[in-house]
Amino acid sequence: MRTAAPILFLAATTAAASAQVATWYWTVSDTGNGDGVIQPGESALLLLSASFDPPQPNDGGFAGTDPYSILGAGGWASGVVDERVNLLDGHGIHDAGDLDTDNNILGIAHYQLPEFFQQGLMNKDNPIALFSIRWTPHDYAPRTVTLDNGGPDAYIYTDYWGNYLLYSGAGGSVTFHVVPAPASAAAFGLGALAALRRRR
Repeated sequence: MRTAAPILFLAATTAAASAQVATWYWTVSDTGNGDGVIQPGESALLLLSASFDPPQPNDGGFAGTDPYSILGAGGWASGVVDERVNLLDGHGIHDAGDLDTDNNILGIAHYQLPEFFQQGLMNKDNPIALFSIRWTPHDYAPRTVTLDNGGPDAYIYTDYWGNYLLYSGAGGSVTFHVVPAPASAAAFGLGALAALRRRR
């Protein structure tokens, strides 16, 4: 059973200011040339990160999120989620979510222990990488694929002991493309077609 509470062992909560924002964003690569365009034989590599403004204090760091979901659109259901990894595994309480029949990933949670409980092991990166996915299309028919994680709110520790602030979430969507042939070959084909039309 999942809990909606941010972190049960937190000492106290400090009132959040509206200017505190956690911006969620995706980085798209692939298992081929890394350009993020999914060509025959390639899988998409998707990395979800969050950055914090203002930055977390030196004695603080990323604390956690409420459970959220990664929802796909476009061609997302026309492939396979080969791997999904909660990158805070080993740093607190984590959940890689439940995969539904449309490849949506439901109920992801990131909770990280404060520095007091894991001396020197707490991930204080800003931005911080939180979740990764490897996705392979069923075929390489051309299509656009969209993902959105909704920009969940985040909790940021303000000190060594576990006091925290709420940062409101923003952003969180990404679009990438599946193409039937390498981009260079496709561009060459379009160029050849244009040249043929000019001759006529």
